[in-house]
Amino acid sequence: MKRRISLILAMTMIATSLLACGKEEDKETEVVTEEEQAETVEEEEQTGEETVDSTPEYAYTSVEYDNDYEYFSGKIQCVEITDQIFTNLAEAVNTYFSDQVKNFNKTCESMVEDAKKTNESLAQDKTENEGAENEYVYDYTAYYEYDISVEVTRCDNKLFSIKIDEYSFEGGANGTENEYGVTFDSQTGEILENTLFDDYADIIKDEILTEIETSSDEFKEQLFTDYKDEVERISTSGLAIVGVWFNERGIVIAFPEVSIAPHSAGTITFNIPYSKLEGFDTNYLPDGEFYTADISSMGLADLIDVNGDGVEEVVYLESSEDEDEYYYTYILHVGEDEIKLEDYEMWSCSPMFVHSSTGNYIIMQTLGLSDYNTFYMYNVNKNYALIQTMAGHIDDITDGQAQISNTVYAFGTWTAVKNYSYDGNGFDTTETVDRFNNDPRTNPDAIGITLLKKLEYTTSDGETETLSKGTVIYPQTNDGEKLEFINEDGSIQGYFTYTYADGIRFVNGVSEYDLFEGMPYAG
Repeated sequence: MKRRISLILAMTMIATSLLACGKEEDKETEVVTEEEQAETVEEEEQTGEETVDSTPEYAYTSVEYDNDYEYFSGKIQCVEITDQIFTNLAEAVNTYFSDQVKNFNKTCESMVEDAKKTNESLAQDKTENEGAENEYVYDYTAYYEYDISVEVTRCDNKLFSIKIDEYSFEGGANGTENEYGVTFDSQTGEILENTLFDDYADIIKDEILTEIETSSDEFKEQLFTDYKDEVERISTSGLAIVGVWFNERGIVIAFPEVSIAPHSAGTITFNIPYSKLEGFDTNYLPDGEFYTADISSMGLADLIDVNGDGVEEVVYLESSEDEDEYYYTYILHVGEDEIKLEDYEMWSCSPMFVHSSTGNYIIMQTLGLSDYNTFYMYNVNKNYALIQTMAGHIDDITDGQAQISNTVYAFGTWTAVKNYSYDGNGFDTTETVDRFNNDPRTNPDAIGITLLKKLEYTTSDGETETLSKGTVIYPQTNDGEKLEFINEDGSIQGYFTYTYADGIRFVNGVSEYDLFEGMPYAG
């Protein structure tokens, strides 16, 4: 019998022990009473001295809505605080996502019923119009979908901010997307509502209008003629009418679909730096100067101090397509300077500015044929010199460190990640192991491959065991010619070695195509 989703986020309480210290000089032992210990613990909790230099540790969890109806799918991603220090934050995040899951279940139940009614009506229409001249119009099945994904956009000992993306599809040409955020005080766990920042509404409104005014004609032509009225509403109605979250650079404002531009433009966001928010609570300002700025691929301008000299430059992307030659050109305008990319295999471009302790950089992330990712790294401090071209996608970047994913071919096509460091010479890594995000216990999209024959493998304890035909395994890492895997519930974990020749992998002389079925291949 299938069940609804149940999300349980385990909380671990801190156990604190205090030890009496003997003074070496006089060999006397200081005795600390239980009352003094309690007072010391209480004082540490109030001052927060234990967490000043620490950062919350977190993990993503994801589960699917479990139902028998084949024309509906739903999944929700959540965040869990995994360390034992930020207990207030952990409890608050747990409570928030527990409520999210409850609401998600209710929405899914309602959408399943709607999908059933819609398809029953469509089936009846098809029957009634069978043989009619336009009977093909009724040969249609409505697929419904509801997905919630999350991304932690700022994580430090002051703020913990999450961007949430809800997508629903109920047939028709397009689905509906809603982007919003939730932000917690990392020390107390308090949710900082959008209205708490209404004092900056006029500043935010003015900054948004300035960015639009300096944007490309390509972008401005997409906006509704009365877009200014909607932007002006921020001053009168406050930030409750928009999505709000935070990152290292500042506050992010998200205008819902069809509020200032047509549905095709999606959610339009603006990132206003903390430096522009006069009087912003210093308790919530991030430590350090690292930040990134995502530059719109639609031509929306951003004002960025790219040289670190206090002078903002207008930065925007201009794109064009040669329809006859299927040739794409992207020009990133940075003040009076330009960075130009041209390639017939390049279908999209997403620029990013990075300000770090190692320098200032422009990164042009591109997507090409067969979903092939490539990025180009330019050093602003070297007159925008191209310092590296690299296959892969930058999933996460911090000060001097990044996580980059790439395509790996090993008994299928997998997305693998590695950790890199970077400086004025580009990205580099010492890691050799490719890690796959393919654990079925935490990723509902994990892909398993099925054994067509028996397979001898080495367990995590170093023992030799045999998997039977029909067993489904989930590849986890690839290290040279060694593939680590688990089964669906993690009760089987181990690895096997293979050889590679003439484009085919062999395990004990057996071809991968004779050994497995269901291997995913892209491209």
